[in-house]
Amino acid sequence: MLRPSLIVASLVNAAAGFGLGIMWYQYRHDDGMPLVVLFVALSLFIQAAFTIGHIDGFWERWRIPSFQLFVTGESAAALVGGLAILQGVIYNLRPINGDYEFGPLLAATLMTTQATLGLVYAARSNGFGVRRNA
Repeated sequence: MLRPSLIVASLVNAAAGFGLGIMWYQYRHDDGMPLVVLFVALSLFIQAAFTIGHIDGFWERWRIPSFQLFVTGESAAALVGGLAILQGVIYNLRPINGDYEFGPLLAATLMTTQATLGLVYAARSNGFGVRRNA
């Protein structure tokens, strides 16, 4: 059940990253659309693509050490996403000019959810090389 959940979370992240990238492109000349939106879109999409490639075994066929990169990337995404959720909640407690920011909070939640599922998936697989019946 964990693997299908991780695949669904990855597909949702890829779709969110793609949609956010399109939105940035449409409104890139607007002063209210910072470049960081494009970077968030790219990070969501790349995280999803790498996760799906890792689950499918695509990276191992190319002899890329995907398990180490997967765990490192998901750990970083969990940390960054968790901090972004905290920042979003704190900001929304006292928004400037009544401007609630739920978009970045949603992106951080998607990123953190996939990262958490990915880390649990990695811990349950035997990628760490530890024998279970020691």
